[in-house]
Amino acid sequence: MTPARDTSAKAVRTALLLLLAARLVLGLAYSALNPLGEAPDEAVHYAYISFIGREARLPVGSEMTQGKHPPLYYLTAALLARWTGLDFTFLRSNPDVGVTAEAAAPNFFVHTSLEDWPWRGGALAMHLARLLSVLCGVILTAATYALGRAIWPNWYSMHLAAAAFVAFLSETLFVGGSVNNDVPAATFATLALWAALRSRRPRDAILAGLFMGLGLLTKASTGALWPVIGLAIFAREWRSHSGWRRALTRVALAGVPAVAVASSWLWRNWRLYGDFLGWPVVLATVDQRQGPLGWGDLLQLARGWFYSFWGKFGGAGHLALPAPLYAIWIILAVAAIIGWLRWWHLARRNGRYIPLYVSLADRLVLLGSPALVILWTVSYSRVALGTDQGRLLFPALAPMALLLVAGLAAWFPAGRQGWLVGGFTGLMALVAAAALYAGIVRPFTPPAPPDSQEIAQASSVGRTFGNDLELVALRWGDRTGTPQTPSTRLTLYWRLGQPTRNDLRTVLRLIDRDGNLVWEWKRSPGAGRFSTDRWPPGRLVADAYHIPAAALDKMARAEVGVYSFPVGIWLSVQEAAAPAQYLTLYSIEE
Repeated sequence: MTPARDTSAKAVRTALLLLLAARLVLGLAYSALNPLGEAPDEAVHYAYISFIGREARLPVGSEMTQGKHPPLYYLTAALLARWTGLDFTFLRSNPDVGVTAEAAAPNFFVHTSLEDWPWRGGALAMHLARLLSVLCGVILTAATYALGRAIWPNWYSMHLAAAAFVAFLSETLFVGGSVNNDVPAATFATLALWAALRSRRPRDAILAGLFMGLGLLTKASTGALWPVIGLAIFAREWRSHSGWRRALTRVALAGVPAVAVASSWLWRNWRLYGDFLGWPVVLATVDQRQGPLGWGDLLQLARGWFYSFWGKFGGAGHLALPAPLYAIWIILAVAAIIGWLRWWHLARRNGRYIPLYVSLADRLVLLGSPALVILWTVSYSRVALGTDQGRLLFPALAPMALLLVAGLAAWFPAGRQGWLVGGFTGLMALVAAAALYAGIVRPFTPPAPPDSQEIAQASSVGRTFGNDLELVALRWGDRTGTPQTPSTRLTLYWRLGQPTRNDLRTVLRLIDRDGNLVWEWKRSPGAGRFSTDRWPPGRLVADAYHIPAAALDKMARAEVGVYSFPVGIWLSVQEAAAPAQYLTLYSIEE
């Protein structure tokens, strides 16, 4: 039994187009507002693209960290952005980055005006690679709708709600707005599942095989779905009384183009490494697990998958979203699980329709896809660390979305399931917008200037480096840190007299009585959160250092210098008896 058509075809098309447009707009917003390099492994993914574009070849062995991945996404991005030059001058590491709540800065890179609009050079190249991911996210949304329609042909409210889940899931927007192959891989995987269920025509099996091959050329983990796709095609034919011979023929029609499409990469791996998937390269470029995968590790994996499946941002997935957003997602998940139990109860009581009264092929896709992707990731976790990332489950994202939404549908009467589309879509969109602000805009906003009371408690300095940067004041603070690593806080207060196009860096160093360097820290002032070429004239910027107690105990003199990055031109201290690179902040002789 299937549900009656629950809305008109014209209304569905309009709703789907609006949903795809909304996904595109939000995807572009995530892509444009997230500073470059501030997504998991984004810099090394871009390095892979740059290598292909510059060298006109694929990396061999461990030349590139991400060279372990199949090349389709990277080749496409390199072709799209090769004309930009694919340089790295805009990517400037931030030594003050940290992945804990106490860290001085969340950003892996110092973001200068080289990243500003209009984009140019390497920054433009990275944005073009991000655009490729954004467009794949739109296609993934449409493919989720199509997969739902292949399983439940007339249940349009469920198709739209599942597509809305994928469109507005915060992690898909974040990862799908970065230089990364996860969303493109999920797109091909979903298209392959859709083609496998679309009909029993030979061309659909061939189409499924083409998408399988393209998925494998994008990310090897999509290979976990090949058994599901093959079994689904076989089951669809076999259950239609076509016979097992014809069913096997259909499976072959999918398998042959799948292998043919991926054959060049598979053969290259075998020829270079003696393994079709290039496993020796994988082992050489990942942090390998030491010891067996225990129950504690599995619990850690599950916890990491849960949080990062819904949304954890930042360059190491270290920026958790506000707790209320996770609470909303937990409520949705629990409601979906209870909804499935409710479907089961209704079916046993009076034989009413439940969503899993579908074909064997459909059940294989809905349940087998998540199961095999999870097993694949757990198997990979036996040798590799850092696999507690929900995006690794994205090849099965569309079936998971369909299962969740079908569970939620149990709470709505048959004639009121249009409410599910409107309410669920609106909720997911609002949460996605909130996550954009909480996970990207707020963490990377420049710090507020110090207040007048803080400045009044500092010691006046009033010395200028070059013609621009003035050290207004400094303040020695109390001991901080932990009992094991005590430190003392020193805050310098800087100000620009006029705008500069230079990325100025400071060097704070401590010298002992014999003139030896005992401690030094080079940074962009303010822990790299606000590059000097973005400072408005007259704005004060607090620049706090935590000096180790061991170095402070040996200190006879503390001094600071300023230079222009990356050229290394030093700015002399003005009003000194003679030009000097360093200004003395403290001397034991004083």
